[in-house]
Amino acid sequence: MKTQHFSFVPFIFTFANALFGFLSVIKTLDEHYTAAAWCIVLAAIMDMVDGSLARMLKSDSYVGRELDSLCDAVSFCFAPAILVYRWSLYQVPPYGLIVLGLFLCCGLFRLARFNVAHAHQTTHFTGLPTTMAAFFLAQVVIAEPWIAHSVLASALRPERMTFIVCLIAMLMISSIKFPSTKYLHMRVVTIGLMVIASGLCIIALMRGYPLLLVIATVYIVGGFLLGIVREIARPLLRP
Repeated sequence: MKTQHFSFVPFIFTFANALFGFLSVIKTLDEHYTAAAWCIVLAAIMDMVDGSLARMLKSDSYVGRELDSLCDAVSFCFAPAILVYRWSLYQVPPYGLIVLGLFLCCGLFRLARFNVAHAHQTTHFTGLPTTMAAFFLAQVVIAEPWIAHSVLASALRPERMTFIVCLIAMLMISSIKFPSTKYLHMRVVTIGLMVIASGLCIIALMRGYPLLLVIATVYIVGGFLLGIVREIARPLLRP
């Protein structure tokens, strides 16, 4: 059967992405912060599935890309900003509000820049993807009980969270290249990173660490360090 008969299927998941983002905001307003964070995680899954389906069904289109960006703006820019404000940063006015406004604007700029440079970003993303930024913040909220009883407990202080959110916002609009999971090439560096990440995930499972938070942190920190190394090595590799 021709794949164009199913070209509407990716749109279902794209709209589901936005609906989970909307539900996240509702749950935040109801002060169900963990549920709101899980809605953002589900939105991220929908975002991953709709892109994969669009490529598989060869139904990628300009309308689909624009719609995907609009839905991402709801789920990965607006929803996490509302969640983190009501969960923690309302305690540090006006800095919490300013930083989350910065997060929102940086996320929107990141989405617009990706749309313009989409054809040129095949093996990497320029700047931290909004999906991963929101996923990371959601995992911090979900893992709050574990973090509160670990050596990282001080990171939950509102002033520390303000710094973390500001850092995430800056990474989104940075020129640092983060690896794209959509177009991974089996190079030596990629294989090495996958082995290290897998090892860390196994350790996380064995020691009872929050696995999804570990994965998000490894991606962000690893991508940042790899980007810095790449920038330092680039002049040395030029003939």
